[in-house]
Amino acid sequence: MSETRIAHALARLTKYQELNLPLRRTDLLGRLVLRFLWRRQVKWQIEANLAVRDALEALAESERELRSRLSGNGELATTEQLQHEVTLLRQSDQNLMAGLNQRLYSSVGRVQSQLSELRLQLAGSAERDDDVEQRLKALEERVAELNTAAQDVRLRNARFDVLLDELRAARPQRPGPELAQRVPERESFLELAISELLDGPVDRVRSARKPYLSLVTSARDDGATGPVFDMAPARGEWLELVRDAGLPYRSASNNSVIRRHGEGLGLAIEEGDALDLLSDTARRSLGAVTAFRYAERQQPTVLARFVESAANALQPGGVLIVETSAGDDADAADFHLDPFAVRPVHADFLRFLAESAGFSRVETREVDPVAAQPGRYSMIAWR
Repeated sequence: MSETRIAHALARLTKYQELNLPLRRTDLLGRLVLRFLWRRQVKWQIEANLAVRDALEALAESERELRSRLSGNGELATTEQLQHEVTLLRQSDQNLMAGLNQRLYSSVGRVQSQLSELRLQLAGSAERDDDVEQRLKALEERVAELNTAAQDVRLRNARFDVLLDELRAARPQRPGPELAQRVPERESFLELAISELLDGPVDRVRSARKPYLSLVTSARDDGATGPVFDMAPARGEWLELVRDAGLPYRSASNNSVIRRHGEGLGLAIEEGDALDLLSDTARRSLGAVTAFRYAERQQPTVLARFVESAANALQPGGVLIVETSAGDDADAADFHLDPFAVRPVHADFLRFLAESAGFSRVETREVDPVAAQPGRYSMIAWR
């Protein structure tokens, strides 16, 4: 056994580790003893070296036996297997962490995308809220303007009543024709006043009707260079836009109040019935025909005559623009507020009249309720 060999070698080393030194050389007896001990010292050295060698060999044999015993019992294999399994677990953990990180990054990306969509939805909701708030504000301003206009109409009527009373007191007999020419009928004043009530401030009407200028200029680019003929000048906002754009125009009215109001604005409004003047206009001589708050005040037969006369008078490429009230129940205030309105004009009926008169293309568009009274639409027809 290696343990026995190791114990024997250690005993031998213990036995020879202490050497008795010889006596001094001056001692005769010591010299004799030194010679004897020198020989024994060599023997002791050899024995010590052999003991060290045996101990080392015993240690090496003990290590080999230990390895063999561990290999036989499977302990060494188990250790290596455990190391291998630890390596596999470490790789599996790395793969698992990489997969978790990838899923985490993917989830974070989806969350960020959803947050972006929510921000866009919130921004859109805020814009819609702002639009609703602006519409409500515009409606409130419109109501205030209508109240002011109503007060102005009442004031005009009161002044007109005072004027009539003064005339009656001054001339109790039946007035002559010269007085009728100087004092227009109440309806003539009402037509101008009702425009204030229906349309509101002049600047607002100009802004609402300014987009129609692009239709007229496009028609001129297509060769329809004749003047713009307007059927109902009213306060003259549309004619001012046409004049300021440098376009020629024509318009007529039987109402002397309307004509004098236009003269004050520097507008030339002819005396007479607008439809008769349009019917007498030379064929293919006009670039555009426009009618604002005109169609709903006419009987169907008169409206059909108007559309047919416009078709005859327009040049190729010319445009007919009609803005009127649809008279829907939800937005019927615009129609019922107008005392001159006869009946609302359905868009399909107006389209039918235009197509029957020979217009090549017809479109209907809703009018922005913020820019004008709600429930209105426009028909655009090209010759």
